[in-house]
Formats: sequence, C-alpha cells, structure tokens
Amino acid sequence: MSTILTRLASWLWLLIPANPILVRVVNSMSQRNRHLYLRFCYLAILATVVTVLLLSSGSAAGLSLSVLAKRASQTFMWASITQLALMCFLSPVFTAGAITQEKDAQTYNILISTPLSNAQIVIGSLLSRLYFVIVLLLAGLPVFLTTMVYGGVTTGQIIRSFAIAGSTAAITGSLAITVSMIRVGTRRTIFSFFLGIAAYLLLVYALAQMDATWVSEAPANPGRTQRLSWLAPFHPFLALDVALNRIKAPDITAVASYGPIGKYLAAYPAGTYILTTLSCSVLLTMLSMFFVRRCTKLGEQSLLGRLKPAFRKRNNQRKTRKPHQVWANPVAWREAVTRASATSRGMGRYLVIGCGLIGALWLLVYYLKGWAGFNPSETRTWLAVIIAIEFALVLIIATNTAASSLTKEKESKTMDLLLATPLSSSYLIWGKLRGLVSFVLPLIAVPVISLLIFGITDEIRRPAERAVYWETGMEIGSLMIIFSAYACMLGLHFSLKQRRTVKAVLLAVAVLIGANTAIFLFWNMIVEGASVLGPALAAATPFTSIQYMIDPSSIVESQAAYLQKIGSLRLSAFIGSAIFITLHAIVVFSWYKAMVRSFDMIIRKQSGL
Repeated sequence: MSTILTRLASWLWLLIPANPILVRVVNSMSQRNRHLYLRFCYLAILATVVTVLLLSSGSAAGLSLSVLAKRASQTFMWASITQLALMCFLSPVFTAGAITQEKDAQTYNILISTPLSNAQIVIGSLLSRLYFVIVLLLAGLPVFLTTMVYGGVTTGQIIRSFAIAGSTAAITGSLAITVSMIRVGTRRTIFSFFLGIAAYLLLVYALAQMDATWVSEAPANPGRTQRLSWLAPFHPFLALDVALNRIKAPDITAVASYGPIGKYLAAYPAGTYILTTLSCSVLLTMLSMFFVRRCTKLGEQSLLGRLKPAFRKRNNQRKTRKPHQVWANPVAWREAVTRASATSRGMGRYLVIGCGLIGALWLLVYYLKGWAGFNPSETRTWLAVIIAIEFALVLIIATNTAASSLTKEKESKTMDLLLATPLSSSYLIWGKLRGLVSFVLPLIAVPVISLLIFGITDEIRRPAERAVYWETGMEIGSLMIIFSAYACMLGLHFSLKQRRTVKAVLLAVAVLIGANTAIFLFWNMIVEGASVLGPALAAATPFTSIQYMIDPSSIVESQAAYLQKIGSLRLSAFIGSAIFITLHAIVVFSWYKAMVRSFDMIIRKQSGL
C-alpha cells in the first residue's frame, strides 16, 4: 500500500509542481521585460478606471456614508467588468501561444519525442500560461480592496468577482489548448479563437436582452427593465451582473418546479457558472491529452481515412480543373482569391455573411409585424447595434489578414523570391492593399444589403416614420470601404515592421481596438451636442457614423423634432459622408506612399543586408 501511495505522490509531483514545462516557462519567462510591462499595463488600466471613477464622482467632503458607499459600489462594479474583459483577452493570448510558438519554432516534434507523458505536456503548457494570468489577478487585488474603504463592497462580492474572472481564464485557457492540439496550432489559431470568443460573448449577451430568455420567477431590478436570463450561468458578464447584485436571482423555492438542475441554474447563476466552467476546463484538458501525439502521426492513415475511399464516388476519368483567371495585378488576386478560398477563412466568411443576413431578415419581420414593440425607433436602435457588431468583425478580420500578409512571406522564406522579381515596392503594397480590401467586400455587403432592404421596404410602404432611408446604405457602405482600407493599412504597417505573425497580429488588433474605443468616446461627445450637424460630423469615425447616421433621432430634442428635421439630417449625413470619405482617402493614400518609401529600407534591415 505504501508503495502505491509513493508512486502516486511521485506521479502527482512530476505532473504539476515539478512539471518540466511548468518550471522552464515560469523560470525563463518571468524574467522577461515584456511580462513586466504587461503586468504594469494591467495594473495601470485597473488603477485608471478606479481613479477616474472616484474623481468624476466629486469631492467626498460633507457626503453621507450611504452616498460614499454607493459610489464605492459603482467603482467596484466597473473595475470588476474591466478585470473580466481583460481576462477574456489575456488568457487565450498566453495559452494559445503555448502550442503555437512551439510549432512555429519547429520545436514541437522535439517536445513530443521526450519521455514526457501527454498529461505532462498538456497540463504543463496550460498551467505555465495560467500562472501569469493568476499572478495578474492577485496583483490587482489591492486595487479592489481600496473600494472597501467606504463600505458598499463586501468581501463576498470581491471573492465572487475574482472567482468568475479566474474560472473564465481557466475555460478560455483550456479551450485554447484543446483547439491548438486538435487543429495542430498555426499562426491563425489565436485570431480564430479570439473571433470565436467575441462572437459567443456578443451573441449570448444579445439573446439575454430578449424577454423570451428571462426567468419568469426572477424579481424586477430597480432602474432596469432586464431580468435574469436563463443564459446567465453560461456567460461571464451575465453571471457577474448577478454577483454584483445588478440583476437579482429568484429564491430557490420559487423555481423548485424546474427540477434539480434547473432550479440551481436559476437561483445560483454565478456559482453555477463557476462550477460549470471549471468542470468543462477539466474535461477539455483531458480531451486534449488524446491529441498530443495523434495529430503528428504523419503518413499513418486513420480509420476514417481508410473508410473514405469506400464511399467516394469512383471516377476513372482524368481529373481536371478550370484554370484560374488571374487579375491584372497578380498580388491583389493572390490576396483576395486565395485567402477567400482557404477552408478556415472561407467558412468564417460564409458564417459571418449567413448570420448577418439571417439577423437582418429576423429584424425585418419583427419590424413589419410590430412584434415586441418594434416601432421604427426601436428598429433603428437594433439595426445600428447589429451593423456595429458586423463592422467590428469586418475591421478585426481585415486587420488580422493584413497583419499576416507580409510576415507569412518572411516566415515561409518567400519574401526573397518576391524581391527577386521585377515587382516594385509600390506595385507589391498596392496589390496587397487592393486584394485585402477586395477580400472583405463581401462582408461589407451584408450591412449594406440589410440597410437597403429596410430602406426599399419603407420606400414602398411609405409609413409616417421610416426606420431608415435607402441612401443610408450607400453612405454607410462607402464609409465602411474606406475604414476597412484604414484597417488594412494598419495591419500592413505592423506586418512590415514585425518579423513574426503572432506579434504583428496582436499588436495590430490591440491598436485597432484601443484607437477605435478612444476615438469613439471622444468624438461621440462632440457629435451628441451638434444637433443637425451631428450626422455630418459622425461620418468622421467608424462607429459614430453607424450610430448617428442610422439613428439620428438620438441627437435631437424629441421625436417630434426628429420628424420635423429629418430632411436636414439626411442632407447633413450625405454632405458629411462625402467630405470625410475624401479626407480619409487622402490620408490612406499618404500612408500608402510613406510605406512604399520605407519598404526597401525596413526589409533590408530585417534581412541583414
């Protein structure tokens, strides 16, 4: 018996505390300046959120303790939301790169040839990356403790907030490891995973706003029409709302009729979310262990591969295919057509296009039938939100694709071949830009078609108040093309400056998200106070143009004033879009010319010539 316990203890010791991968990564990467800067930025963001909220609430002198406690509670709420959002972003960055970096460096085959077991490789890779995420959580704990000074924040709320953030990091980390193992992680793994997480969070959160998903026994929430949704146990931000008491859960006796599982889902959504995510993390980690060495068996045919010929249609004729019709600029054709025909990218585009069209048709039916109070004003709001989400995906896809455009040439050693051809730097970069914009044009067509459907429908029906006008689709579509060109130039900039695809993609997407968030918050305040000139000024930035050109009623005094000024608002939107399209086109062209001038020098420095 003692021998068995000794072996079990030795196995557990080598599996987690003395795991070679865990020890190597923690010892080597903890000393890197990049992780020091990352911890500093994480703490700086949390400290900035807390400081700004405390300062914006005014002086605490002369205020009652209840008012101070309410302010502290609001500060803690936004700090918790910020922490959870950072966890959703940082956890897959660390964990997905664990396998991808090994394979990009051609060291993965060496790793699996060692005596390390599948469990040691998977758990070591997962825990070595989650270690840094947990350190970030613990580093932010003093910031949260400062919100307890005036009361209003309990120890239980802090524990639940950190538990939700930690379990979210665990599920995203284990899922990233599993995807990397099953798909034999490539440089596109991280972006695909980010896109999947963003789509899931946005879609589930949008569904939770519909009353059809609400728990009928849930009590009302003061100041909010939304009630607890059945989706809360499966969404981190919905579960956090319950943990922060923003959404109230029903008593377990009121939902006892839903059975042993349903009543706990409704009564304890935050605790259920933590338990569910941790359980799924364990299952995903165990699943990925079966694919550590299986996906590297080159030349060995699987059972499914042996069965395929039996069901494949026999064709004794010679297999041929139609020749490709290459564009006048072959670089542009290569970027647009070959990327669109790739399996993962092609399926992703079709999925975004299909979901966008289905969402537009669903909204159109609700608008025409007047279901759930979908009047023209409510329809404009929903249409602006849906199109903003679609265009956010377009910008992220364009930036990611552009950021990997030149780095993939460097990593595959084909850049030297391109430089040996008669192609000039201006021809090469212009071809990249044109091909990348052409690649995202089908995605841009989805919101344009959606707006045109609503505009043409109202043009035929001619109601007293229309949801949108037909020319809005053309204006938004033109602006989306030029903003997509911006995103492509941003991705090309980092793709030219960086040698590695992963770093170029992460930097480009981070700058895209940060810049658009800051610009929207700043420019939104200007547009809101501009009245009739609001739609013209809104065309300057991507998301203010979508919000205020689709729904200009939010910047006028009342609904009656909106109907009275609709002609002036439409003219303002048309003039503003024409002016800013011209200005942005000039900026994009100037950026392109600057990149052409610096192209040869940067490439020579990177190649050591």
